[in-house]
Amino acid sequence: MGMPRKKQKHPPVMSHEFVIQNHADILACVAIVIVLGLISEATSKLSKPFIFLQYGVTDETEEEPENPDAPVPFPKEFGRGILDIFAVFFQALMIAVVHAVIQEYGVDKVSKKLHLSKTKNSKFSESCQLLVWCVGSAGWGIHLLLQNKFISNIALLWEDYPHSVMSWENKLFMLIQMAYWFHMYPELYFQKARKEDIPARIQYYTLHLIFITGAYILNFWRIAIVIATLHYIAEGVFHGCRIAYFAEKNEVSSVGFSVWRILFPVARTFILALSFLMFWFGLGRAENQGIDFATGNFNSFFIRMICLSAICLLQAWLMWPFIQLQIRRSKEEKLVKKKTAALAMVKPKSTKKNQKKSEVDNDVGNGVTTRSGKVKKH
Repeated sequence: MGMPRKKQKHPPVMSHEFVIQNHADILACVAIVIVLGLISEATSKLSKPFIFLQYGVTDETEEEPENPDAPVPFPKEFGRGILDIFAVFFQALMIAVVHAVIQEYGVDKVSKKLHLSKTKNSKFSESCQLLVWCVGSAGWGIHLLLQNKFISNIALLWEDYPHSVMSWENKLFMLIQMAYWFHMYPELYFQKARKEDIPARIQYYTLHLIFITGAYILNFWRIAIVIATLHYIAEGVFHGCRIAYFAEKNEVSSVGFSVWRILFPVARTFILALSFLMFWFGLGRAENQGIDFATGNFNSFFIRMICLSAICLLQAWLMWPFIQLQIRRSKEEKLVKKKTAALAMVKPKSTKKNQKKSEVDNDVGNGVTTRSGKVKKH
């Protein structure tokens, strides 16, 4: 008879390990409770801000329905307000659940096959999650750019400002962007991030959250969608190459990193150019200068310069490690060339030793060596 299998020890309820292992189920239950609130009229008012987009704008030109009991049509355009915080919270719950599913059924299974170290495994998991996010956001962003005709007409980025009203899809994109970077803070706890990696990740998440939230509050969401799309394209290529590198797909990673070295500075250049067009020329020449909270107008010189300076500093902060990497890489290539040149100069000096060695090898090939090392002729 075989030895009885030991029962797996489950962590105690409400302990740290229990919460980490079952955080997806816990968050899913919270989301289900919010959705079930729609069943009762008493709780539906509390659940609606979490689930549905708020501040819908009705078209005054549309005729009122003859039947007063007819369902109210879904608004096509929306404003913004404080109740959007509840939608961001609910979307963050759902993103955390999806994050856990991708990690458990995709990333963890692949990383086990690769047998990576703890450091590489942490970076591999981070790149896998960010690759999924960057590809999805870049694809959605390109769709919105084509739908809003921002590519064919760049002037739409600043014309008719303030853009206090947006379509439901544009608003949902901005809210989900904020929800994703907000949910990344508790993910540091859920994914057991290493202490030395936490400061850099918090800085990375905070910058994304500040810029997206600031653009949403100040009604600069149009330029935010363009900048985010360009940024996610470059970031997606980088994380895809890093995944290939950890998977030891050297040919794919080398080609991908070559593409990324061109794409990264090009994306930064386009972002700077669009920002100058938007905040210096476009809004600078607009008639409605000043701050008006009622209409959502923040087209003042002070705010424009803060936004432009922040974008420029962010691009410089992103470019500095990239420039350092390229300088380090060029130095390494020069050292390799010097070493190969030095080896080429040393080889002619050792020709006599090689001749003697070849003579001994010929002797060994023609005869049989004894234990004393001498060669016996046949």
